[in-house]
Amino acid sequence: MTLIITFLCLILAGLLAYIFYDGILVRVLKGKTVLSVRLRKRNYLDQLILAVLLAIIFISNTVRGENNAVMNSVLILLVITLLYNTLIHAPSARFKADGFFYGLEFTKYDQVKNMKLSEDGVLVVDTQRRRILLYARKIEDLEKILNVFVEH
Repeated sequence: MTLIITFLCLILAGLLAYIFYDGILVRVLKGKTVLSVRLRKRNYLDQLILAVLLAIIFISNTVRGENNAVMNSVLILLVITLLYNTLIHAPSARFKADGFFYGLEFTKYDQVKNMKLSEDGVLVVDTQRRRILLYARKIEDLEKILNVFVEH
């Protein structure tokens, strides 16, 4: 049981570290933010299903009488964090003076090789290392993003 608790604690710590990094640290890293754009959520249903499954595990442990306080606390915190990440937190791209943050990665503007715009509002940014897909919520956001790329 302690191996499971340790594993769940590691997942919880990683998720909390990502939320802290994306919500607070990215705002201060690499200088002033030129533009911050909220993007469309992906894998929304998968995250919600995972949170519901963990809630079911918590309920089944409670009904069976397994009152392990540490396990129940970790499960509740994990469910709350997953629900926050699914329902409230939205992915975003933050554009700085010399590059942009998307996900966990900072990409400099000079590493961008090619950009394409699809019909369904996805900006495809090809870099030297990988292809980044920015799912914009509004067409106006795409125009703002393209203006930042043109300026820099």
